[in-house]
Amino acid sequence: FMSLSELNLSLFSFINASSDASDLKINFAIFIANDLLYCMIALFAWFWLRGDYQIKKQILKAFIFTSIALFISQCISHIYYHPRPFVMDVGRTLIYHSPNGSFPSDHMLIFSSIAFSYFFSTYRKLGIFLIMLAWLVAWSRIYVGVHFPLDMLGAFVLAFALNLFGLTLWNHYKEKLMEWVLTLHFYVFRPLIQKGYIK
Repeated sequence: FMSLSELNLSLFSFINASSDASDLKINFAIFIANDLLYCMIALFAWFWLRGDYQIKKQILKAFIFTSIALFISQCISHIYYHPRPFVMDVGRTLIYHSPNGSFPSDHMLIFSSIAFSYFFSTYRKLGIFLIMLAWLVAWSRIYVGVHFPLDMLGAFVLAFALNLFGLTLWNHYKEKLMEWVLTLHFYVFRPLIQKGYIK
C-alpha cells in the first residue's frame, strides 16, 4: 500500500502542469488560482450593497464562517508546517508564492466555507454550484504548483465540519448579529441609501 505522503505526491504529479501544457490551459488555471477570488469578493460586495435582507443575512453567514475557518487555518499552520511543492523542489510552479505552510489551503478554505454556508441554507442549489467551483479552485492551485491535493482535502473537511457544527449557533444568534451589522451598515452608508444607490 502507498503511504499518505506517497499518495499525496503521486496525485500532485498527476494534476500538476506538464512541460507540454498549452498556454490556454495555463492561463485558465492561473486565472482560477489567483483572480477568481477577487471576482468573488467584488460580486459579494455588489450583492451586499444591492441585496435585500435575506441576501445580506446569507452573505454575513458566509463571511463569519469563512473568517473563523481562516483563523483556525492560521493556528494549524503555526502548529503543523508542511512545505509547499516548490520548497520540496517537486513539480512545476507557474505563479509566485511565499514559502509559508501549505496545509490547509486558504484559497480552498475560503471557497469551501462560502459554498457550505450556502449549502446548509435555503440556497442549497447555489451551494452545490459553489462546491463545484471550490474544487475547480483546488485543481488550479495544484496545477500551478503551489499546493498538494491533501491541502485541499484538509481545507474542504474543515469547512464542512465548521459549517455543520456551527449551524445551531448561527441559527440562534443570526437575527441579533444582523441587527448589529445593519445598524453599522445604515450608519456608514446613510447618504447613499437615502439617494437609493444602495440598499
